[in-house]
Amino acid sequence: MATVTTRGDVNKTVGEMSKKDLLTLVTQALNQALNPVKDSIESLHQEVEGLRRELKEKDVQIRELNDKLDEREQYSRRNNLRIFGVKESPRENTDMEVIKIAEQCGVSIVGSQIDRSHRVGKVGPNPRPIIVKFIGYGPRSKIFSAKKCLKGTSVTVREDLTSHRLALLKRAVQAYTLQKVWTHDGVILINTGNQRPSRVKCSEDLDYLLEHHPPPS
Repeated sequence: MATVTTRGDVNKTVGEMSKKDLLTLVTQALNQALNPVKDSIESLHQEVEGLRRELKEKDVQIRELNDKLDEREQYSRRNNLRIFGVKESPRENTDMEVIKIAEQCGVSIVGSQIDRSHRVGKVGPNPRPIIVKFIGYGPRSKIFSAKKCLKGTSVTVREDLTSHRLALLKRAVQAYTLQKVWTHDGVILINTGNQRPSRVKCSEDLDYLLEHHPPPS
């Protein structure tokens, strides 16, 4: 019969050992066998946590890079406007249509102030919007500032937003209503009840507002 050594350093056979001694012996044997496994698991855990931290840092870097790219793209559109609701005809001159809209707003511009204009989107039952790029910020700013004169007509003037900011605008309008959301120079502004409107340029901005200044239910 096998002989083992207990804590009292006395050689005993398994049959001579008490249940307590047997339990102690089995526990010691298991610990000795499992210690390398525990060490391996701890090492893997530390490695996984390190990878998680690296991924989180990479996510932050990617988000910051995307925000910078979006900012640059929006800046490249600062002289643009999108005009909706202008009746479409086969042989139209969109530059002239833009000039007519400007006149309705009380703004005088000439063709030389327009870099280019054209319809965008697929042909359908409704007129496609016109996108116009002005030469310089001045004419664009005057028309956009006077767009309230078009209230009650079928025509609407909006800023030319990046796809990211357009998605943010739609989210903001859905949450806070159209009356409390507008844009200025590519920045989404929301009236949350504070003295100044809140500025939104990225998803984090809107998420913060929705959490700290939720719209009334």
